[in-house]
Amino acid sequence: MLVSIVILTYQRCDAAVHLLTQLAALADPDLEVILVDNGSDDGTAAIVRAQFPHVTLVALSENTGVGGRNRGLEIARGEVVVTLDDDMVDLTTDHLDHLRARFAGAPRLGAVNFKVTWPGTDRVRDWVHRRPVTFADDTFPTYEITEGAVAWRSAALRAVGLYREDFFISHEGVELAIRLLNGGWQVVYDGRVGVGHAHAAGGRTSWRRYYFDTRNMYWVAKLHMPVFRALKYLTVGTGAMGVYALRDGHFGAWLRAVRDGLAGMARLKAERRVWTPETAAAVAEADSWRPGFWTMVRKRLKQKDFSMDG
Repeated sequence: MLVSIVILTYQRCDAAVHLLTQLAALADPDLEVILVDNGSDDGTAAIVRAQFPHVTLVALSENTGVGGRNRGLEIARGEVVVTLDDDMVDLTTDHLDHLRARFAGAPRLGAVNFKVTWPGTDRVRDWVHRRPVTFADDTFPTYEITEGAVAWRSAALRAVGLYREDFFISHEGVELAIRLLNGGWQVVYDGRVGVGHAHAAGGRTSWRRYYFDTRNMYWVAKLHMPVFRALKYLTVGTGAMGVYALRDGHFGAWLRAVRDGLAGMARLKAERRVWTPETAAAVAEADSWRPGFWTMVRKRLKQKDFSMDG
């Protein structure tokens, strides 16, 4: 089974080179590597061409956010496609063989999320799933997508479509997961596939999560949620983001996000597809494991630069 690995990079040449060097050392003949440079001006494209001629390079002229990931997914030839951020490390041939077996054994499996750890350790770093982190080594259904550490069945993506590019970043994974569930595909987390996240600083802006997390919540709600569920989701989510934005000095970004989120909802009216009863049940089951509201508030009040995707 051919596996394609699609890497998205922006302004992180060193991280991209490090990851490509690791992947080049994998003894796997059925592996395709694609790197999408999302408009970097740090010489990434030239270095990749010179040092990694076996890698398929897609060099974009501007940063298109998740659109860059889509450009790689569009040309990937594998039956299974792994998408990685450029600062992920330590994917192994054992992981790839495990993913092949998982997809081969479950015809309706659409996406497998990986465990993300501090590099070189088994300590969980990025946890966005509804269950407590004590489940990090288990396997369970989810409706989250860890965009930079996930494997896809190509046929599932062809059936439901790729990421929405108007989201740019944030919540694009949740929106795509809902479409997969609506289409009868399964989305799971599998702690047996673990990658390290070096969390390279290049290309990151301090305000982006406060803006995109907030704005895109409105659009997820408009596209897929029943009215009462949407009202609860937006009241809790945007209210919490407002508190965090005020605390961290990004309240202006939050206000712009609320304005733009509301303004964009009218545009999405024709695309609204309320999730199916089966999807609603899957979301409710996942949410039933979620820690209590005040537990999450206490956790996030101590944590900056988080994402409300989790």
